[in-house]
Amino acid sequence: MIVASLVAGGVAPAAGPGASEASGTAPAPDFSLTVSPARLVVRPGHIDDPQRFRVLNGGRSPIDIVVNRASFTADADGKVIFDRDAPHSAAGWLQVSPAAFHLGPGERRRVTVRVDPPAEPENGEHQVALLFTAPAGSGTGNIRLNRAIGTPIYVTVPGPIDTSVRVGGLRAADFAISGPVEFGATVENVGTVRRDFFGEEGLKVEVNGREIPFPDFTVLRGTSRDVAVRWKDPPLMCVCHAKVSVTGSDGTSSRSATVVVFPLHLFAMLLSVSGALYLLALWVRRRCQAHLLGIVRKARDPD
Repeated sequence: MIVASLVAGGVAPAAGPGASEASGTAPAPDFSLTVSPARLVVRPGHIDDPQRFRVLNGGRSPIDIVVNRASFTADADGKVIFDRDAPHSAAGWLQVSPAAFHLGPGERRRVTVRVDPPAEPENGEHQVALLFTAPAGSGTGNIRLNRAIGTPIYVTVPGPIDTSVRVGGLRAADFAISGPVEFGATVENVGTVRRDFFGEEGLKVEVNGREIPFPDFTVLRGTSRDVAVRWKDPPLMCVCHAKVSVTGSDGTSSRSATVVVFPLHLFAMLLSVSGALYLLALWVRRRCQAHLLGIVRKARDPD
């Protein structure tokens, strides 16, 4: 059985025996592979330009690298799904050189990628992932591990593009007794290019006069993303109106929700304390009345 392990980023370290020593200085691991850039965006005016990746073996063992192309999409949680039938694929557009090479410890190699789209490609953006794979070597066990780094490439062909997005819904509890209050949103990409919601361009929920940013995320064309954020410090009491808006080629899409924040537990505690104080006052009053009645009776009784 062969098990494939994919790291969708720039570094895939794997430490072997002796990765740490008593001296306090950790030596290089047996396996460490770095690919940069971790993501490549090819704009219409640069399709004919050669694109280059830098591959570094930062480990102590030599590595044989095979570069493969893979179509991919993403699910609602943002998880990358490799599927040869994924839509808007540019897997057949790439020419990679070299497609296989050897790296000794500390060695680096430049990999050149050329994009050759068809004569009349579909408008918009197309994506493909390069998999820099270190195949599992031969061994006596029945489990072998392929280690790999996946780097997405986004290619936008010349022509009109559509950046339309929609907010499919804003989710929040109708009632909360305290913070944090969680908001969830679904963002649907109905345009022809991916949408990156990063930093100042990120998605935010406007609530009670504040903007609470969602974590950074990307929505591929033809997909949707579910994202969530926690409002950690809502006011003690409020009828809070929340709103999420996104803007694209077709205008602005927004959704709203209302959350009532009321400290029911504090209110119940207040009622309990008030009830206890009332019973204490009632008991004191009856004791005083009984004491006064006793004094009156003694005053009227000559004996």
